[in-house]
Amino acid sequence: MNNLPLVNIIQNPYEIWEERHPTYEEMMNGKTGLQKERLIARINNHDDAVRHELHNRGCTKLERFIEDELNNSLTYKAMRQMMPSKTDKLLSDFQNKFQSTHFEKVSAVVNRDGKLLAEGQVLYHGGFWLGKVNEEVVTSRPLSTSFSPHMACQNADWSGKAYDSGELHLMKIRAVRPQTNAFCFRINGTSKGHEKEVLLAAGAKLILRKKTLIKSDGAAYKSCNVYAGNVLEKTIPFYLLEMDIS
Repeated sequence: MNNLPLVNIIQNPYEIWEERHPTYEEMMNGKTGLQKERLIARINNHDDAVRHELHNRGCTKLERFIEDELNNSLTYKAMRQMMPSKTDKLLSDFQNKFQSTHFEKVSAVVNRDGKLLAEGQVLYHGGFWLGKVNEEVVTSRPLSTSFSPHMACQNADWSGKAYDSGELHLMKIRAVRPQTNAFCFRINGTSKGHEKEVLLAAGAKLILRKKTLIKSDGAAYKSCNVYAGNVLEKTIPFYLLEMDIS
């Protein structure tokens, strides 16, 4: 078996509620814990997840839901079991230190230890995409993706990248006739587990199918290089990019 199992983090719809602590009267009637007050969002699919993330950058409820789904997912467990029990040092260094000098070696390890994604597997990547709609782009170095749209956005923001680019692109990447090996990192017992990362070897073919404006007035930040401690802020558009990868 060369293909990884399909992991669908939105297999179970997720509702996000505004919550409050119970009143004294409610506690006297036996109610405990946070009480649901108002339905904020219902996440039924991957597009809903992207839209919620781009409209609610500070919300981590969906992120916690995805983490719980992965921890309880039999298919994710099967995916991890198809990886070596010990992660190669080159991959660990890449994830923790992002050593650019090892791109070719990292890609070779992913090809050796990884497997092909399942047809239809959805992953996320954040950044700025220069390619045009229906234009095929072949990656020249390993591509880092995540099961989490929140983590993809965090990576797009890192070191003021979205601020400098002038747009934030959250890419929903769907595997179509997969031909590139992928390595699934563990999410528990490692300092980078929260990234929920899946790394694809160089040579993957990416095609942008659709670019949709989700929010025209998103906030982008960057540390000021002139005045230490100051943070620059400006308004930029946030986009959903629907992409195929093979």
